[in-house]
Amino acid sequence: MSTWTPSCLFTVDIIVGMPCGAVGADIMDSTNENVFSFGRLKEENTWWEMTPAQEDHFRMAQTMNSFLREHYHGLRETLFRSGHTSMFAELPPHHPRPSRQPDACRVHGSLVLNKVAGNFHITAGKAIGLPTGQHAHISAFIEGNYNFSHRVVRFQFGDEQAGFIHPLEGDEKVATSEMQMYQYFMEVVPTEVRGLLGAAHTYQYSVKEQSRVINHHAGSHGVPGVYFKYDMSALKVVVSEDREPLVQFLVRLCAICGGIYVTSGILNSLLGWVLRVAFAE
Repeated sequence: MSTWTPSCLFTVDIIVGMPCGAVGADIMDSTNENVFSFGRLKEENTWWEMTPAQEDHFRMAQTMNSFLREHYHGLRETLFRSGHTSMFAELPPHHPRPSRQPDACRVHGSLVLNKVAGNFHITAGKAIGLPTGQHAHISAFIEGNYNFSHRVVRFQFGDEQAGFIHPLEGDEKVATSEMQMYQYFMEVVPTEVRGLLGAAHTYQYSVKEQSRVINHHAGSHGVPGVYFKYDMSALKVVVSEDREPLVQFLVRLCAICGGIYVTSGILNSLLGWVLRVAFAE
């Protein structure tokens, strides 16, 4: 019997094209809990432009993840049996470090979410919790200086599990406007993987995305930023690994041995007949 828990681990590593002092990342869900009750993510000033080593690493991960998404159904058995929980390590650090000031922010870490619909977002300003359980973002940044280009290095729900593909990892968007809003809509499905050594509980998700430019004069309202809206599915996927029964294995082994014996007998008789014919002449 599987165990049910009301919480879910969420791990993220995203680089946004604005300094850390200008952006804030937090989560709101349907429980209206305080935004800081889920934990805190680390914010690290960095540079949007990658070093050659970083670019090679990210492009390789991007290409591989795209290939796996296209051929997932043909490779899923191989992936689940591979035992690898991650194909690539973390993005290498900047080396050498640029002489200019950092122009981007790396938001990374883990949070513990409620298993309800929620919204993880990165937008201008730092979050301040309100007594009602909601929050506001206080920003000293001037409108028009926003840049919500972003690069997703890691984005997953639940514990790391061999064979799973996380669709958003390797995604990169470059903003064409200072007032760009990116929205991702995700359906998160609880998944139980039953192996020979026990069961593991994790999550898979599918994602749809859209982006638009905020223009209040044209009727396109909203707040620029990157929004990940997720909903927990009521269904659960169970992945089980079945081993071939011992009796069936023995039957197949006997069939192979019998086939080898019969084939060798036929070849021996044929060779003997050829030799007799040859020496008779």
